[in-house]
Amino acid sequence: MLADSSQVETGLIRTDFVTYQNRTGLRIAACLDHVGGDMRARPWVLMMPKFGETKKTTLHLAYHLVANGLNVLRFDPTNHVGESEGRMLDFTMPGAVTDAIAGLDYLEASFGVNQVTTVANSLSARCMLRVAAKDSRIQKLICVAGVVNLIATIQEINKEDLLGLYQQGHHWGVTDFLGFDINGDVFLRTLIESKLGDLAGSIEDAARLNMPFVFFYAERDVWVDKLEVEQVVAVNPRGQLVPVAAAMHEVRENPQAARQLFEQVVWTCLHDEPYPGEGAANLRSPDKKLILAQNRRERDRMRRSESPVESESEFWSRYLQKYSILEKASDYRTYLDLVGRLCGPLSPGALVLDAGCGNGLFGLWVLREVWQRQTLAPADEPLVYVGLDLTQRGLADALDNHLGWRHQLHKIATARAVPRPGLQYFLIDFDRLRNEAGATNQLPFQEGTFDVICCSLVLSYLRRPQGLLLELHRVLRPGGVLVVSSMKPNCDLSIIYRDALATNVTAEDIEAGRNLLRAAGKIKLKEEIGYYTFYSQAELAELVMDAGFNVLESCLSLGEQAAVIKAGK
Repeated sequence: MLADSSQVETGLIRTDFVTYQNRTGLRIAACLDHVGGDMRARPWVLMMPKFGETKKTTLHLAYHLVANGLNVLRFDPTNHVGESEGRMLDFTMPGAVTDAIAGLDYLEASFGVNQVTTVANSLSARCMLRVAAKDSRIQKLICVAGVVNLIATIQEINKEDLLGLYQQGHHWGVTDFLGFDINGDVFLRTLIESKLGDLAGSIEDAARLNMPFVFFYAERDVWVDKLEVEQVVAVNPRGQLVPVAAAMHEVRENPQAARQLFEQVVWTCLHDEPYPGEGAANLRSPDKKLILAQNRRERDRMRRSESPVESESEFWSRYLQKYSILEKASDYRTYLDLVGRLCGPLSPGALVLDAGCGNGLFGLWVLREVWQRQTLAPADEPLVYVGLDLTQRGLADALDNHLGWRHQLHKIATARAVPRPGLQYFLIDFDRLRNEAGATNQLPFQEGTFDVICCSLVLSYLRRPQGLLLELHRVLRPGGVLVVSSMKPNCDLSIIYRDALATNVTAEDIEAGRNLLRAAGKIKLKEEIGYYTFYSQAELAELVMDAGFNVLESCLSLGEQAAVIKAGK
């Protein structure tokens, strides 16, 4: 059956929320995207989200497929984040395979469909490869940044041979995997038994495929070995390896690469011949307002099913300590140097505000800057550093980190008769500043107090970032400098993680690196639900200008994963 978009009204795409059971009896929550009418007359695409994400992340691609004459079924796996039944603790790869088969069962029982194209990403692509090898209802398999050797990927992430240790009798119990608690023993045992974990199993499944098999490989993917991908694709004469230039495992972090991949995936779902190139496909696009409205509906449903059980203060108290490993990453040191350059030279007597100081890494940079300046030219007036944070844990860690450096500075100051820097800390909930309820809570400082303000990687985690920015505008002196940053949408920390653990690392460093990725997994889910909002350069600049600042400079840093803005008043 061929897709026909001629009768599709792109402004009338709609989504039905449906449920059905998998073969073990667990309820699966799914979305049917279509344009109404006889859905049996159009081809179908089955979409499976990556590990730690939900069906909402596949919405954009799904609506473009529908605009081009296809129907889409996208679902949340069971025992996973999302609306389907089960506990994340019980997640296994064979269980995800069972859920994909349930989607095929549902389409056949409800619409008489026995030929389906499938699209899956990362770990889910490995599961769908297994389904395609066993189920003739899949007529085309599309894998995006698919994992083909999960054991090797886990070892690369954890810097430890979990499988080998398990086979030697080590028991993991409940363990954190990329931000989610799972039963590590059951996960590894079922991975071995199903042969879903090693390269040999992927090659065996690929060799059994009797349909077109297209594998989109991200060229900057640090979790997947290209040579192994090539081995998997090469065993099948209908296999095709398509490189995605400048893309990481999270392809969406690079908007240009994501757009290229997006068009290619849509084209591949519609045609058997290779993508003809940009501008040649003539693909149709859905109404953007429809996508935004549906995204809001699904986000609100997700909030009800995935509401955090802990407060923001509790969350950040647990996770702030996990970012200490960043100090060892050259990308992070480069980021701090950039923030320092944008702040400008810290003159004697300067008042510096660190809004969201966390465990004090930027404050350490400030103190080191003072140390270097006093080594070269003693100052007459002390610099004063003021740190604000939501958590007592963050302030305690910042104070502990800073006191050591101030002690070293005091030795220099005593020898040269110059004053040592002042340190002050305040516990502040930024979401209570100028909120929509009409409250006018202010920062505990007079107007025009500070010469330099840094707000590093904080705004994304606030429900009302504008309230903080308005207060920062109030307390910054005329002519002062604000440097503000945000992780960008769909950021990927894998390269920063690898950089931090590249050389001279201890067991503590490795554990801190794992914790960094675990925290990132939790934060990413909260971004998807809508609790957090990451900003592009343009979006961050607009937010800053709306608060009354003048944008002076804009750039990317932190491995190109963070937007950084310098602004003035």
